[in-house]
Amino acid sequence: MNHSSSKSELIGHEKAFQSLLNLYQQQTLSPCWLLNGQQGIGKATFALAFARHVLAKNTVNPDGLSPDLVQRQIQAGSYPNLLIIQKPITDGEEAGEIPLSEAKRVLNFLAHSAIIPGWRVVIVDAANELNRSASNCLLKIVEEPPPKTVILLVCHAWGQVLPTLRSRCQRLDFSPLTTDDVKDLSIDNDLFAVCQGSLGYYQQLVNAGGVEFLRTVTTIIQAARQGQWIQLQKFCQDTGKLPNRFECLLWLLPNLIYQKTIETKSPDWLTVAQKLNAFLEQAKTSHLDKTQFLVNCFLLIENPNC
Repeated sequence: MNHSSSKSELIGHEKAFQSLLNLYQQQTLSPCWLLNGQQGIGKATFALAFARHVLAKNTVNPDGLSPDLVQRQIQAGSYPNLLIIQKPITDGEEAGEIPLSEAKRVLNFLAHSAIIPGWRVVIVDAANELNRSASNCLLKIVEEPPPKTVILLVCHAWGQVLPTLRSRCQRLDFSPLTTDDVKDLSIDNDLFAVCQGSLGYYQQLVNAGGVEFLRTVTTIIQAARQGQWIQLQKFCQDTGKLPNRFECLLWLLPNLIYQKTIETKSPDWLTVAQKLNAFLEQAKTSHLDKTQFLVNCFLLIENPNC
């Protein structure tokens, strides 16, 4: 969630927002929440929108700090009573997980009095990306948060969050966006259909080449089934060198395989889908060369029983 460039307007999720807003207005809002759902559907945007509401409505601002400036600071993630934790970026490379050092920032942030009197908000994007040490560190705060504190943990994979951390939080589930949610946006409905309701995935697909890339991947899946390895090898080598296409393929490939399973009702495609998903899950913690990683994916597609 790059806050300086992320969309400030919340798309969809009106009922979820209203449910939290009602609890807040009734002064019965639990301090810790897991915002659970598919990646790219707007959970981080939701968290920031709720933070804007809480901080703008309930924080006493010092003289000279205009409401517009407060809103801009919140959107940029620089407002003193807002802390945003995510995977660090070093030399342009995003870390694979959120380390202990980032979680300790939450402890330090909440260990002192608020810089501006009133509410404070912590956003963790995402809880399933915390390493074990970071999760245990955050658990100390979640177990006993200070008054007037809201901790919003974005979560893309419920099962990957430390169970003790899950048990200390209220869970708010988010559904994928529908075509009705995005009807006012200029999007390609055919592309959006393969993104399973994720605007984040849609933008990745557009950046990777849009319709042309989608056609290429569809053709390559068929080539894998037919064992056409000269074509496959070139695709894997080229895609492994292009980060935007490689990252897109990590979700696009299983989505297209899932569609094949639904369309054909074939047990063979179902086996491919199951084996591929299991491999992708295991590969998250490995350090395979990107080209070899893709080759292994297509080997599974060619022969899921190998």
